[in-house]
Amino acid sequence: MNQNIGWIRQDAPPAALMMPGDLASAAPLLHSIHSYFPVAPGLGAEWSDLATRLTAPPHLQAGWAEAWWRAFGQGTPELRVLRRDGRLVGVLPIARRHKLLESPANYHTPSFGLQAEDASAAATLSAELFADDPSHVSLTHLEPGSESLETFRAAAEDAGYRVVVRPFIKSLYLDVHGDWERYERDLGRNLLRDLRRSSRNLEREGKVSVEIMRGGKRLDGCLREAFAVEASGWKGAAGTAIQSGPRTQRFYTAIGRWAAERGTLRLYMLRVDRRPLAMCFALQEHAVCHLLKAGYDPAFGGYSPGTLLMHAMFRDCFESGVRRIELNGDAESYKLKWATESHEYKRLEAFAPGVAGQLAWAAFTYSRPVTSRLRERLGLLSQDHRQ
Repeated sequence: MNQNIGWIRQDAPPAALMMPGDLASAAPLLHSIHSYFPVAPGLGAEWSDLATRLTAPPHLQAGWAEAWWRAFGQGTPELRVLRRDGRLVGVLPIARRHKLLESPANYHTPSFGLQAEDASAAATLSAELFADDPSHVSLTHLEPGSESLETFRAAAEDAGYRVVVRPFIKSLYLDVHGDWERYERDLGRNLLRDLRRSSRNLEREGKVSVEIMRGGKRLDGCLREAFAVEASGWKGAAGTAIQSGPRTQRFYTAIGRWAAERGTLRLYMLRVDRRPLAMCFALQEHAVCHLLKAGYDPAFGGYSPGTLLMHAMFRDCFESGVRRIELNGDAESYKLKWATESHEYKRLEAFAPGVAGQLAWAAFTYSRPVTSRLRERLGLLSQDHRQ
C-alpha cells in the first residue's frame, strides 16, 4: 500500500532538489481545465490509470467524482489536468462558483486532495489553482501533514494569499498488525463477553448469518434493504441517514453500483433468517477498507446487532489481507471499541490580497454580515452547503 499520503509519488526528486541541468532537460508540464461531469471517456480512463499507479483511494477517483457532483454539486465542475509529454501526471477536481474555488466534498467525503506523480507536478497543479486570481479558495478534508495540504499552502502563500488552516473533522482508523486472534484478544474482556452473549441470544431468534454483497443481480435490492435498516435507527430520526434525502440516496446507490462494477464494494449485512438487522457499507481497495455508512435495526438493539456486524467486518478485513481500516466520519464513541488511532483533517482557506479577498476573510473569520448583493457581485457565496 502506498503510504505517501496526499497521493503524490515520491520516486522522482522534487523540483527544489533538482540540479539546474535536470530542470532544463525536464519535459514541460502542460495544464488544462476540463469538466468532470461527465468525464470524457478517454480522460476518465487516463484518470483511472493514474489513480491505479498512485494507489489512490476510491473517493479520489473519476467514478466517485461524477457520482458526487450528480448528487451534491453546485457551480461548475473543473478538472485541473496536468500532462508531461502528453501523459497524464496530475489531476485535481475543483468546484467553481464565480470567484470562489472549493473542494467538491461534504460530510460524505472521507478525504480530499490532488493526485500527482511527483512533487513538481503537485506544485504546478497547486499554483495553477491561484493563476486566475480567485477571491477565495476553500479546501476541506485535507489530511494533516499531507503533500496536498502543504503544496496548497505553499502555492497560496507564494501567490500572496492570506491562509487560514483549521481543524475540520477527526476520524478513527486501525493499522492492521498481526493476526485476527491476537487483535480479538486485545479487544477487552467486557466487549468479548457481550459479543458472546449477544450472539447466543440472537441465535434463539432464528438462523444468524453475515452476508458480504459484492455485486450481482441482487445488488439493488440489498442496497435498498441496507438503506432501510440504517434509516430505522437514530440516523433516520436525526435526518442523517441515506434515505433522509433523495440526493444522498442517489449518491450511495451510484457509488454502490460503481464499486460493484470495479470489484471494490463490500456491503456487510447481518441477518436473522432473511431479515436484515445491521449493515456496513464499505469499499475495499489497495488493501484499505473504507467504511462509509453503518446502522442497525433498533427493534433488535438488545442483541447488539451493530457490534456483532462490526466484529464480523473486522474479522473479514484481517482475513482478506487488509492493512488499514478507515472508519471515517466523526470519532464517535462506539468506534473506539475497534480503533483508537485518528486523523484530524484540516480545512484550508486562502483569501486574495484584494478587496474581495479581504471581505471574504472578514466574513469567514468574524462572521460579519455582508449584503447579499455585494456578496454576489464579488463571488462570495455561501460555503456551508458542503457541510
